[in-house]
Amino acid sequence: MRSQAVAGLATAAATPLSWPAGDVTHVRRAALLHDLGRLGISNAVWDKPGPLTPAEIERVRLHPYLTERMLASSPALARLGATAAQYHERIDGSGYPHGLRGDAMTPAGKLLAAADAYAAKLEPRPHRPALAAADAAAYLRAEVRAARHDAESAEAVLKAAGHLVRRRREWPAGLTTREVAVLRLLARGLSNKADR
Repeated sequence: MRSQAVAGLATAAATPLSWPAGDVTHVRRAALLHDLGRLGISNAVWDKPGPLTPAEIERVRLHPYLTERMLASSPALARLGATAAQYHERIDGSGYPHGLRGDAMTPAGKLLAAADAYAAKLEPRPHRPALAAADAAAYLRAEVRAARHDAESAEAVLKAAGHLVRRRREWPAGLTTREVAVLRLLARGLSNKADR
């Protein structure tokens, strides 16, 4: 059920981003398959009402990898698996299963990660109740401010979910806000790491 919700959000978010139709179809299909690896983890772990043990957390962190591996065995599905596995990745490298950073994630992976993060907060879990839509949006925006989610992808997902989105400031030459921030650091003789 959540895979359909994530696919709907990702598709609705990708369309106004002017992605080619093939890329929109790709992200929708990857979203439909993204949780396939959950089958490799016991329901006793997924349904546990309390905190998970470190061993259980490690097992849970395997499920995107399992999705990727299941789909990699089919040449027709391998590319979808590579995208689907990115939904727990974070642009600061803190995600899993591969710890990808920034541009190592595909645009479809960034969008899928934002759509899944938002949709997951709307669902009740054994260890927490579902959040209201406004609280889920606030969570995703906080993740963007913490540099864990891509801002453009998150705002596109929130717009697709019916939230008011902030107009992004237009920078010269089509630069993103992050690129302008890095250029400002460079102009001051600082490195990208200096702003953390």
